[in-house]
Amino acid sequence: MSDNPKSRSQAVALIKFFSREDHYLSFKKGTNLFRTPHYYRKDKSIGRGDRSESCLGYWDKQLGDEMPNIIHNGDKVNFDDAESILVYPAAEQKDAWLQSWAVIGPHNNFENSLEQMLNEFGTYFVILPATKISAYRHLLAKASGCKVHMGGVKYSDNPLERSLVVKDSKLSYQKEFRFLLGECSKGEERDKKIQLQGMDKMLLEASSLKLTSPSGDVKYCSLGHQKVVSVSK
Repeated sequence: MSDNPKSRSQAVALIKFFSREDHYLSFKKGTNLFRTPHYYRKDKSIGRGDRSESCLGYWDKQLGDEMPNIIHNGDKVNFDDAESILVYPAAEQKDAWLQSWAVIGPHNNFENSLEQMLNEFGTYFVILPATKISAYRHLLAKASGCKVHMGGVKYSDNPLERSLVVKDSKLSYQKEFRFLLGECSKGEERDKKIQLQGMDKMLLEASSLKLTSPSGDVKYCSLGHQKVVSVSK
């Protein structure tokens, strides 16, 4: 697991969405929630949930899955007694607690993802300027006592490339940037909460958002509101 400094240099800012106002206000006061990849594998909500999170495949009978057909030495493996199966890269034996943001970049077309992001992740948001990303990471490491890796997620159509930092191409609209905290087991589901001091110095005060495309088209949205207003050049 390594940092991706290139993705940071391409960001104007990071934006994080919340579906509930109380979670948004709590974050601004310094309460940081990190969840595990296995939590997201089991999450059925559109956008947030990802059955392929950091793995080659995950099947769970309680989620309504049929067990896969796997052949070993010419024989079909019997999974009748298995409740779930998780297949992950041999090079990535551990997961990490993660926190997801999205990159607002000068040329990454985030404005085209705005409406879908509001629909899937919520209408409350905080903005972290690119100049504060390293300082935010330092706060996380100091408060948690854990190593913190960070960087933009890469997207691929090759399932063999899936990892903590590579997701399926169908999710590329999310323009995701991750902070990865420490290490945990592949089956870990417990959240990790961290209380940070000085969050008010990290975040921009923003009750609305204005995004301009390279062609000059503009999109606006306001905190707590679903509607996106588009103005063509």
